Amino acid sequence: MTQLFREQGIHFCLVHIPAMLEGLLADSVGPGYQTRPGCQFSPDQFARPVLSRTELTGLNQLFALKKQVERLAGRWAVKRLIMQEKDLAPDAIEVQNDASGAPALAPAFDYAISITHSGDYALAAALPGKANGLGIDMEVLSPVDIPALLHAGFSPKEQSAYAGADLETILKIWTIKEALLKYRQTGLKTPVKRIEWLDETLYENHVPIDGVLVNSYHRDNIIFSVVFPGCFSTKSSE
Repeated sequence: MTQLFREQGIHFCLVHIPAMLEGLLADSVGPGYQTRPGCQFSPDQFARPVLSRTELTGLNQLFALKKQVERLAGRWAVKRLIMQEKDLAPDAIEVQNDASGAPALAPAFDYAISITHSGDYALAAALPGKANGLGIDMEVLSPVDIPALLHAGFSPKEQSAYAGADLETILKIWTIKEALLKYRQTGLKTPVKRIEWLDETLYENHVPIDGVLVNSYHRDNIIFSVVFPGCFSTKSSE
């Protein structure tokens, strides 16, 4: 149901959503949830206490079951990360939303977090110290219209540089761009074409972006990238 791992000092939890549903909501959510309307969940539907009262209220305010399942999976991933470090039940670890709408742990937990979803997976990352900031994005390796993606999200210079690039390369660059926007918590306020990845360097409006580090990974059938502060020590504690 979950894979817990570390890469260069950052904690990750990868959740396979169908397996999570089988383990937590087997009698309530089955195949085909992606196209069904939202429903009202109650605590007794879960195989174990998972969400705080506030989290459950937020879940039940979503109108599509797919969105509800993705939110649950992302929060379950975060909770599993914190449960590694602290002897707490999952419903005692509350994931809220900050002023920008990004997920954030309750004030009692001093971790920066970021959550992403793609296909049947949710992925969470955690970094000690909320002040650090963190952004993560993931894509499942599946066929996409590469020319259309290049046109929609890559600058003319990138389109020239990556003409003929393979799917893995294109998706890696896309996740880097999205991870930076999550790190900054600006969402679509910054047009993604203004963010460039060229010669292993991030640019905005053709100017190098200082103060951040980028790592990208290929794990099983997913590509994911993480953006974090340049002042953070990436030495693993393991």
